[in-house]
Amino acid sequence: MSADITSVTGGSTGLAATYAAVRALADAYDEAGSRLRGWAALGAETMTNPDLAESAVLAPLTFAEAEAAVLAATTGPDGVLVESLGWEADALAVRAVVTALEATDALVRTAVDELDRAVGRTVGFTLGATAPALVPVLAATLPLVPPAVRRELEDRLEQWVVDHPGVVQHAANGGGGLLEGLWDGVTPLAPGGLLGVPLLAPDTEAGAGLLALLYGPEGHAGVSEVHPQVCTDPSQPTDLEGLVAHLAAVAGLSPEPDSPLNGTIEIQTLDAGTDGVRHIVYLPGTDDLTTLPWTQDGDIRDGGTDLHSDAGHQTIYQQGILQAMAQAGIGPHDPVLLVGHSLGGMEAAAILGHDSGFNVTNVVTAGAPTAQVDGFPAGSHVLSLEHHGDLVPAGDGAPNPDTVEQTTVTFEDDPTGIVDAHGYGHYLAGAAAVDDATDPSVQEQLASLHAHGFLGDAGGAGGPAAIVTSHVFQIVRQP
Repeated sequence: MSADITSVTGGSTGLAATYAAVRALADAYDEAGSRLRGWAALGAETMTNPDLAESAVLAPLTFAEAEAAVLAATTGPDGVLVESLGWEADALAVRAVVTALEATDALVRTAVDELDRAVGRTVGFTLGATAPALVPVLAATLPLVPPAVRRELEDRLEQWVVDHPGVVQHAANGGGGLLEGLWDGVTPLAPGGLLGVPLLAPDTEAGAGLLALLYGPEGHAGVSEVHPQVCTDPSQPTDLEGLVAHLAAVAGLSPEPDSPLNGTIEIQTLDAGTDGVRHIVYLPGTDDLTTLPWTQDGDIRDGGTDLHSDAGHQTIYQQGILQAMAQAGIGPHDPVLLVGHSLGGMEAAAILGHDSGFNVTNVVTAGAPTAQVDGFPAGSHVLSLEHHGDLVPAGDGAPNPDTVEQTTVTFEDDPTGIVDAHGYGHYLAGAAAVDDATDPSVQEQLASLHAHGFLGDAGGAGGPAAIVTSHVFQIVRQP
């Protein structure tokens, strides 16, 4: 079964683009009103024309008819002056409607955020208050459940979660409230929470930031080029599927949580030494998700970095990526494409969303939460792939905002479990479906990748193939 695209949001034909187009229409109405008002002034100029005034003596009746017609056309009830007021009134009405729609959207988002936080806080408080009694009961009864029944319950729960990723997104959105509730629930009779100190986590980012504190200081990024160069496909990708396939190959350099090449990224430089030089940076995701505060080591792509990125912090993975880009010789004006899966996509979006000193024109993310990034530069392009059932993109607690710069494509692939839903196989299928998509926003994103020269021509008709040089870097955590 091939992947099927279920929704496309944002981009050149998304809601934000529509609002912008409607506002441009209001501007056109305003301009038309101003032009009509200018024409109205021509009536007085016409009637005071010396030649026309002299004709009044020779043909008074004709002059009177002409005068009446000019005044009617300019300042009369149906003249251009009155009509100009109508055009300008329409402009005001159009702008008011768009503003009202945007305000309603913001109000709904705020209401959902507050509801999610309240639910999370209630659940957290209940868990914290009942844990002393509930944990011993569960510990005593769970071993009595037959293994087959337990597996059946676990499979059904997993399938339900995969089928309802929106519930996970709302739960993540209420994560800050959950932490607040847990904190207060531990001492339900004491005001102000544990030890009388309140915990404030108003949103998902704040909650992630509090959990990230458990890991202590991040340290510094150590960046070194891998020698001899490990083998990846030396050719230029020709489509989105090829980009994701190459990213999967880079991720394959660190397949296990303890792989010696954990933290590797690749930078492809196309047509180095020419005026058309550009670069593709491949950023795999988390290497070791099971890292605990007391087991953290040199692996830079771990659970602690995930939390820091969720919180919107500049991580040492980001720092290492930027250092590697500088070491690879990327100039400040060279076009750059960042391609990232999971944590790699989060960092790619964050780098674009902040002033990195590099000319990042395009970002492609696969299975990455990006709503924690506060917008992208005008004119940039972000193409985000999300597999329905993959819970990782829901980790930011919100859908990707509908903006002109970012297009989010959600797709369905073969049914799978929670872990497998995040795998590269599904995103390869999703990328292939995007390559064949006819949606205008998707096509505009792909056209931008081709226009900047990141994707080559599969048939070779577009000119000679790019000369590709590659650098593989390893980024590790240092004290």
